[in-house]
Amino acid sequence: MKIADITSFITCPRLAYFRIHFGEDRPNEYHAAREIFLSLRKGLGYEWAYERFTTLYPDSVEIFKSAASKFKYSKDLERIEPLEWEIFFESEKLGLKGVVDEITKNREFMILMVKKSGDDFTFRERMRLAAVSLISGIESGFAYYAFDGMLRRYSINRRDRYNLLRLVEKLRRIEKGFMPERRETKKCAVCDYRTSCETEPTTFLSRFF
Repeated sequence: MKIADITSFITCPRLAYFRIHFGEDRPNEYHAAREIFLSLRKGLGYEWAYERFTTLYPDSVEIFKSAASKFKYSKDLERIEPLEWEIFFESEKLGLKGVVDEITKNREFMILMVKKSGDDFTFRERMRLAAVSLISGIESGFAYYAFDGMLRRYSINRRDRYNLLRLVEKLRRIEKGFMPERRETKKCAVCDYRTSCETEPTTFLSRFF
């Protein structure tokens, strides 16, 4: 189970189901922004970010250009000294794994997000940050919002731990093949799995997920 499965589930439980069982390798502006962030933090510039992204996703040049036009690099980042980048962590206890964008010299983590929503972290953001904290064993860190140029500090608390564990339990059921109830939202119109989702019926048990 990946950290991305946590955020997919919060967006839509069925989206998590389809991504877990069928995978996804479609780039978006987040992937491009992440390459820019890592390249700039390493002192390699936009050119290297472009080379990395277009090597990984050769048919997605316009996505990179769009992300680059929105990317903002804050001077607040300069007061945080990086130690390592793109570090893989895995928790056997949780059955959860993921890559942390950056570990700082103060032994805190930093991950990239794209757009800020409101003054506080959203539930989706908190769960992503909590997942990073639990798999890495690092209690606190930062989220950097690439299109806003904003840096926000995070420290895990007991409520976040509890909520994350509940999500992990549900995702484990999905991994075993449980199909959640279908929920129609505005995002369904642009979902890659819409056709498959519409053909999967809602069962009685799925309503109690």
